[in-house]
Amino acid sequence: KLKPGNRLVESCLAEELGVSRTPLRDAIARLAKEGFVEINPRKGACIKEFNIEDVIEVYDIRKSLERLAISLAVSKIKDNDLKRLKDLFSKGDKKALARADAELHHLIIKSSCNKKLINMLDNLYNFIEVFRVRGYYFKDRAEKAASDHIKILNALIKRDKTLAEKLMEKHIETTKQDILYNFK
Repeated sequence: KLKPGNRLVESCLAEELGVSRTPLRDAIARLAKEGFVEINPRKGACIKEFNIEDVIEVYDIRKSLERLAISLAVSKIKDNDLKRLKDLFSKGDKKALARADAELHHLIIKSSCNKKLINMLDNLYNFIEVFRVRGYYFKDRAEKAASDHIKILNALIKRDKTLAEKLMEKHIETTKQDILYNFK
């Protein structure tokens, strides 16, 4: 319902959601701290309108953090998880590819076994989801990314940390460039 730039009127939201204004105010403050809401003096809170710089920052951070996740995870990822993902990628339909995409990134992040890194990437993925929902991705992004993911998966199966890191960096940079192209 809420679109970028919309004001968040506490009294209306509290009534609509059936909550008191205090927890709502706390939630808005948290969303502002996380970067999803902007609070302007005398105007109140508004849904943040993301710009090109936001996309660049999020994807540059993602590139570094997921490279670190691969570095930590490559020796810990279970073979049966890699095989299961390879089977999922081989199905080829859009839903399976999108699911495999999300599962591959999640598996790498989880397998890093670094709680702080996992938390940082979970928070970052909230921004990535906003970009996805706002339509900044190509319609056929899952198919386009599938070959990147299969290459990353094969590097992980071989336990080739350097290659997996380079492939992940390239994949995320390509995704960033696609989003920037569609952002304009």
